[in-house]
Amino acid sequence: MKMIELKNSEYVRINYKGSFSYGGRQNWFSTDKWMSRDYCIHKWGCGIIAAGDLFLYLARMNQMYATDAVILARYARPVLDWEDYKRYIYYIYQSIAPIIPGSGMNGFSLAAAVRRYCIKYRIPMTIAWKGFLDEQKMFRLMRKMLHEDLPVILSIGPNTPLPFLKKGIPFYTMSEQGELIPSGNPAVHRHFVVVTGILGRKHKQVLLRISSWGTEYYIDYGEYRNYVTQAGDTLTSSLLYLSKEDGTWF
Repeated sequence: MKMIELKNSEYVRINYKGSFSYGGRQNWFSTDKWMSRDYCIHKWGCGIIAAGDLFLYLARMNQMYATDAVILARYARPVLDWEDYKRYIYYIYQSIAPIIPGSGMNGFSLAAAVRRYCIKYRIPMTIAWKGFLDEQKMFRLMRKMLHEDLPVILSIGPNTPLPFLKKGIPFYTMSEQGELIPSGNPAVHRHFVVVTGILGRKHKQVLLRISSWGTEYYIDYGEYRNYVTQAGDTLTSSLLYLSKEDGTWF
């Protein structure tokens, strides 16, 4: 098996009630108060969590990306504390990435939020929501970003043109022997995940290692692309392209 991955395979770890996560989890936020800040993050906050974890990872890997925002999370700790992480996500929600109740964020609003953050903190970065990518072009962009040590925010978009259908793709975990085990998420859609690695296997199977709901999962890239072709679309099911090389904000 051949893996292309981020330099730090631990990604972002948070201590939530004694358990260490693999990235943040929107479901940690309470739904007790209807339409509150916590409620909105819980219901529609996968984009905020993905963007927030992206900024944390960049800061932990390179001091030039350390900002006043990530200091709220005490980002330099090997494992972040949940209370610090929560305070940080509140800031991202209020200042960088507002949520539209009922729909959350789409790719363009996510790109705008990341651009807003980079402009605010003077971080040179090429940022674009890349729609209409074919299978090979998307794969090349993901590989390029991982080589630059940039997490890839990937969208599993809605069903198109019938967004209220529930077709989606399965998530898997992996055994110590390398066998894929179906998780309890058989039809995921309308969701942002963060790709932290690409794994090539036998018979030309390509797996994407992802962070989602605070857990390390795998998705089959072939199944993802079949979903995009058969039930989704190439505008909403796409990725946030970033590059350190160009050093622009567009």
